[in-house]
Amino acid sequence: MLREAVDRLRAEADGLRRAMRSRGVIEQAKGMLTERLGCTPDEAFGHLVQLSQDTNRKLADIAAGLVGIAAPLEGDTAVDEDLPVPGPVTAPAAVPPRLQDPHPPVPAPPAAARLTPVPGLAARYHLAASALAGADTPEELARLLHEVALAPLGVLAVVLGLLEPDGALALVGSHGVEPRRISQWRRIPPETGVPLVAAAHGGGMVWEFDPDRPGERPPDTGRIVPGRIACAVPLRRGDRIVGAMSLGWEGRADRARAASRYVDALANLAAGHLLRVGAAGDGGPGLEVPGGEYWFRAVLDAMYAPVLVLSAVRRGVDGGSITDLRVGYANAAAGPGPAEGRRLSELHPGLVASGAFERILGAAADGVPYEGWTTDFTRPDTGAAGRLSLRAVPFLDGVLLTWRHRGGAAERAARLGEAHRLAGLGSFWWSAGSPGLELSEEALRMLGLDPGRAGATPAEVLACVAPADRPAVRLLARRLLAGQRNATLEVAVGTTGAGPRTVRVTAEALTAPAGGPARTVRGVVQDVTAWHRTEQALTAARARLAEQRRRAGAEHRMTRALQSALMPTPTGPDPSASGLDHAARYLPAGEQPRVGGDWYDLLPLPDGTVLLAVGDVSGHGVAAAVGMAELRHALRGLCYTGAGPAAVLGRLNTMLCHQGSRHIASVLCGLLDPAARALVWSAAGHPPPAVLRAGTAALAQGPAGTVLGADRATAYRDAELALRPGDTVLLWTDGLLNRREGGSGRPEPLLRAAEECGATALADCLDHIVAGLGGPNPADDSCLLAVRLPPAVEPGPGR
Repeated sequence: MLREAVDRLRAEADGLRRAMRSRGVIEQAKGMLTERLGCTPDEAFGHLVQLSQDTNRKLADIAAGLVGIAAPLEGDTAVDEDLPVPGPVTAPAAVPPRLQDPHPPVPAPPAAARLTPVPGLAARYHLAASALAGADTPEELARLLHEVALAPLGVLAVVLGLLEPDGALALVGSHGVEPRRISQWRRIPPETGVPLVAAAHGGGMVWEFDPDRPGERPPDTGRIVPGRIACAVPLRRGDRIVGAMSLGWEGRADRARAASRYVDALANLAAGHLLRVGAAGDGGPGLEVPGGEYWFRAVLDAMYAPVLVLSAVRRGVDGGSITDLRVGYANAAAGPGPAEGRRLSELHPGLVASGAFERILGAAADGVPYEGWTTDFTRPDTGAAGRLSLRAVPFLDGVLLTWRHRGGAAERAARLGEAHRLAGLGSFWWSAGSPGLELSEEALRMLGLDPGRAGATPAEVLACVAPADRPAVRLLARRLLAGQRNATLEVAVGTTGAGPRTVRVTAEALTAPAGGPARTVRGVVQDVTAWHRTEQALTAARARLAEQRRRAGAEHRMTRALQSALMPTPTGPDPSASGLDHAARYLPAGEQPRVGGDWYDLLPLPDGTVLLAVGDVSGHGVAAAVGMAELRHALRGLCYTGAGPAAVLGRLNTMLCHQGSRHIASVLCGLLDPAARALVWSAAGHPPPAVLRAGTAALAQGPAGTVLGADRATAYRDAELALRPGDTVLLWTDGLLNRREGGSGRPEPLLRAAEECGATALADCLDHIVAGLGGPNPADDSCLLAVRLPPAVEPGPGR
């Protein structure tokens, strides 16, 4: 009796449940008739009952057919409109609202294979919506979906799967499939290429046809649902994919594909109910929002690190690429202000600027975790820019994103490590009883050891030291362990491609307050290889510079001695015997004396004339001094032959051109006849002489000529200058006037300085001229020669 009562109550409950499933469609139909016929709800219900009796069809089917009339989609060939979304269960009600489907249509087949519309889909959709609202479990949902909405289309089986946080697909409900088959495919990894996974991760409808049909090739995967045709459809909740649905058909492929829009609409409808019954069930997958369970959010809120639960935002819906991520949940540490529902690119635009945003999208698309640093990031709580560490882990169809700002002790430790790396510094630590030394990454790198290891034993460290320095290291260790407080040592370690490295070890021993052996030894290791090599290079450079200075000094002294020997004070008959006053100055280069090729000569000749000559041989040093000596002695010898100045210069030019001398020379050669008060002179590329007469200085007029050694065919000419008693003749080389700063090479400054001398002593006059020109030339040597004729002798009183 009890069993019969239970069966009767269960049958009554099933009947009530079926009645409630159909009530929503019936109430919508009553509302339509009330509006269109202008009758009362009871009269509208009577019309429905009468129509059911006349057509011998169920009242729910009659109501669903009437409601479906308002829907523009009767088959899958209408692509501009969508299936209606069922409205609330109220009576009377207006025409239910329609939702514009964001899904693009499945591409139409060729004209030869136009799909045949499937009639009655709109009415069946409304009937299915009413039936699915009464499902309490995923299994019941799959059964109602199959029996009410899909079985009339020839569907053999339905399988429902939900995405799990790691990207796997969990089968939560099925109908028409053997339990053993479901058990074998209970949890499908994301790497498996079955259509269910492809639809869940790709976002598009996936078809699998019987391999016996020509032109169709199924994927190389196992079948979950029976039938000749299999179809997998993503389950969407808004713009988020929560799972996938697989259907098995027995029949023609074109008939199955004709209902693809209807199947897609049913998948969206089933997704909401699946999340509802999954969340209300055993706590498995199927959350309204990723991470939507209370305990999961409580765990996230308890974390110090900020965490965002992000879902994928795709370009389109049929397998489109991920363009952004939407925040499903943000824990308390993620910052103030509402974040749920916002896109990541809008919430944190700094991630886009730094390039980290693309890597986070890649983690969601590829399923590979990402961890890295970004620099251009603005903190949402303070608005300040800073550095942070990002980690993105695939979660459902999106990612779990967490980050850590660089600050506090971690920031200081990281900066200290970077400073050690830049300065070539490492540290080590040893305490009594420990088996080895603790070394920093930089210290391990200097020793040539793996930077990833925690430390090294004393034997391993000693093996890194050059054999010649190991005794010193042992001695240092013994002294530190015996109680010596501080010690420093430089040793060679390792051998790399660049050669041995030199490191400086500075160690400190810590002992007990009462003294005794060391309890701890700590210190730093610094790579001083570059400094050591620089010091060696500087020492070698100093040695080379000192040697060059020594050689230069020796050469200078030798050249000066040679010049003094070759150009002594004029000897022989004193020109002053004929009444001439003379003075000369040789001026080496001012800042750093350099012996050059400038020279002068004053020589009385046997015929009573006096040779006056100045010249400049190109170059400096010993070679120029030797060239000057050759030219000076040759000129002296030629003057003893009685030849005039022009003839002497011509023969000197022939000599230099014939010898192929490396030098050229400028020369002013003159023969002064004191008795006749006449100067015959000739110049080879040299300034003419100047005459100071009665306080006025002027240049003599005559041919300039070409420097000696330049052109064998050059002809030189003599010029004669008539002198008066008391006249002063000045000869000089160009180094006196050609200066780098303030020197134009023109003779006017020299002439003005000579005019200022007046009747002073000739030696004092030359010193005044040199001082007036700024002293010796810093860059070149020079000569200055002066000869003054005696003044006229006035007759005595008795004559």
